[in-house]
Amino acid sequence: MNNEIISFINRLIDALHEDIIGTAYDVTEELERREDGYDAIEPLLKLLEDNPDVDFGSPGPIVHFVEKYYKKGYEEKLIVSLYRRPTNHTLWMLNRIINGSENELKQQYLNVLKDIIERFSEDKKIDEQARYFRSLHE
Repeated sequence: MNNEIISFINRLIDALHEDIIGTAYDVTEELERREDGYDAIEPLLKLLEDNPDVDFGSPGPIVHFVEKYYKKGYEEKLIVSLYRRPTNHTLWMLNRIINGSENELKQQYLNVLKDIIERFSEDKKIDEQARYFRSLHE
């Protein structure tokens, strides 16, 4: 990964318990101007995974930035993240993708949600959130 992108992620980490949303706006604005902004998706998702109790906004600048790559590969990176360590924020992102999908593709994403429910049922917060999103599509 590019050293500059690592620097951006480190700025976010430093601001986790201070002004994460303000810093995230600054960082994502800078990332949007870069040709290699796509390379920041995975470390941004990892940041969400590693900090499940931090309020990143609703949906917040990180989600807005990552969703700029909707139908450009972001979905696959999100699914990998969800299988690694789902959070309420990343489940919410999956639900937003499901809302924008149809037919077979929508079913594939619903299957991911079903897998998360089965694999992470012992985590009450994740289980409740995943089941809630699933109920929206039944």
